[in-house]
Amino acid sequence: MGWPLSHGTNKGRSAFCYPEYIAVEMSRLFDRLKATKFLSDLPTDDFVAELTSFLAKLNAIHPFREGNGRAQTAFVTLLADRAGHPFDFDRLDPQAFLAAVIDSFHGNEEQLAMQLRGLIGSAP
Repeated sequence: MGWPLSHGTNKGRSAFCYPEYIAVEMSRLFDRLKATKFLSDLPTDDFVAELTSFLAKLNAIHPFREGNGRAQTAFVTLLADRAGHPFDFDRLDPQAFLAAVIDSFHGNEEQLAMQLRGLIGSAP
C-alpha cells in the first residue's frame, strides 16, 4: 500500500501503517473522498471501483487495534446509502467479505470489488 509499517499495529501476519503516520494518511484518504464528492453521482460500477480502493486503503491505515472492520463497515454503509447505492446485507457472506478485505490488503482488490458490488441492489 506504500505506507510505513509498524510491528506495534500488527494483526496476525499483517502489518499496518505506523501510528505516527495515521493522521496524515487518514487526512490524505478523506481529502480524496471529499474531492470526489463522497462518491456521489457515480454510476454503480464507478462507485464500486472507488469504494473498493477507498476501503482497501482505509483498512491498510488501520487506526484501531480492534474494531476496524466494524467501524469501516458502518462508515461505508452510510457512504453507500448517501451516494445512492444502499447495501442489502441479506446478501452478505461474512467469511467471503473478510477474505476479500484481507486479499485487498495484499494488493488484490478484485474480490473486494465483487463483494461490494454484490451488496448493492439494482444499478441506478
